[in-house]
Amino acid sequence: MKVESLTHRLANLSRALADAGAVLLPADAGVRDPFASEASDILHALCASPYARGVIARAAARCAVGSSALVEPLVGMLVMPVQLPRLLTDGRFVAVTLLTDALECSTAADIARRAGMDSAIATKLLEMAVPCDRRGCGRLVRTVANLVRAEGDRLSAYDTGAQLSGAWEELHLLHSLMGRMAVESSPREFVLGTLDEVRQTLGCRWTALRVDASAAELLQEDEGTVLVSGDDGGDAQKLLSRSGPVARAAVVGTNLVVAPSRRESQEFGLVAAADRIDGDGGMSSCERTLVETAAGNLAVFLDNARLYRDSHRMFVGVMSALVSAIDLKDPYTKGHSRRVALLSRQIAVAAGLGDAEVENIYIAGLMHDIGKIGVPEAVLCKQGKLTDEEYLEVKKHPENGWKLLSDLPLPEAIPQGVRSHHERFDGKGYPQGLAGFDIPLSARIICIADTFDAMSSTRTYRTARSREAVLAEMSKLGGTQFDAEFLAHFLSLDLSAYDAISEERPTPKHPHTHAPSIEAPASPRRELPVPVAGAPREIKKAA
Repeated sequence: MKVESLTHRLANLSRALADAGAVLLPADAGVRDPFASEASDILHALCASPYARGVIARAAARCAVGSSALVEPLVGMLVMPVQLPRLLTDGRFVAVTLLTDALECSTAADIARRAGMDSAIATKLLEMAVPCDRRGCGRLVRTVANLVRAEGDRLSAYDTGAQLSGAWEELHLLHSLMGRMAVESSPREFVLGTLDEVRQTLGCRWTALRVDASAAELLQEDEGTVLVSGDDGGDAQKLLSRSGPVARAAVVGTNLVVAPSRRESQEFGLVAAADRIDGDGGMSSCERTLVETAAGNLAVFLDNARLYRDSHRMFVGVMSALVSAIDLKDPYTKGHSRRVALLSRQIAVAAGLGDAEVENIYIAGLMHDIGKIGVPEAVLCKQGKLTDEEYLEVKKHPENGWKLLSDLPLPEAIPQGVRSHHERFDGKGYPQGLAGFDIPLSARIICIADTFDAMSSTRTYRTARSREAVLAEMSKLGGTQFDAEFLAHFLSLDLSAYDAISEERPTPKHPHTHAPSIEAPASPRRELPVPVAGAPREIKKAA
């Protein structure tokens, strides 16, 4: 069990004043004497008695805050204000002594009698302690003032060190959290990383976040779920599931800090840190500030993620509507962009690409034909042969799409995928004639998806080919027309999702099988070549 005097901040000053012949006491008589347990002298016993404490309190009340004036409420009793900042002392204190005058009159005997002591024995013990006389009280006052000043300097230095340590920890935590915010991480990764960082900074056994409404979808968790870092033994779920709304950060008990993570009207959750094993094992305002800082950073990150999600959804929705309008210019390509986007995403996932890269490739696939907005409808829907000029006009659509998107604040993979989706791995494609790995990754994936959907669709100039024929044809062209690695991933896909969104694909009554393909990189006037059995041939895909 801890002894109070050993933990009180002014215990050292109390002992020093006792050696000088004075007693340190709270100015308020209602505050318990924190030094009583280690005091054994008669001076302390008399001055700390209830009657004396009341007299001292009334005397201290007559002193203005910050005053150093002596007060003598009883003959021979001196009350000296202790000038220390309240932030250091948790209240006002005074130094009290009894002069020899208190022995010569009835002051000491009266105090002893009221305290239930034998007045004769008490005055004799006090006399043996050699109290200060009135002529030497000036020296005593100066000694008390010097001791108080020295202890104030020591405590201020200690507090400054603690504040600097706390400030450094807060700066370190902020630096770590800002570093995490600068890296492209998912909301869930950021939350778990933040909880880890707080736990390590505070030296806690566990930290946790209760997921509230605004964070549930972002973190892909149910509302009320508790995410934990460390070993909580099930405590986090029990504590946080029972907690209602929390207005502000607070220390609960001695070893738990909670802080709400909110921004304006968005309630993201409740952050908690508990079971501190570093330092003195308890939580203070310093730890509360650190948890509050982390909760605030979580709120900023999650709110930004929410705004990005909403704006991204709106952007994709607008782009989907735009490309659907473009697809509708030619009824035979209705839904083509959606199908290419779906296949492109599936290939990217199969290849093990990251979430952000997969999403960029999906958007690029969705918009790969956006440049056709500048191609006359008469050319796109023409059922006869294209002239050289018309074919060259169609081949401009990748560059046109790239120009449309290049001024938008988009990841580079999106406009690059649009510009280069008609490039070939062997360098015989267009518009730039890129080859191999010089072709952007997104374009190498979209090229495969675009070709498959074009060959699987009925157009004005030909009927759709069978699934088996298309896959057999494409499987021969790894390393020539396609990137062999991505082609292998494509050939392994389950195409049921693709088939599900292909039901609206139009079927013309009389396709013009004699008409040339507008996608052929050679002369648009040639008929589609018939493949030689067993020999790979170039696949002609929709421009």
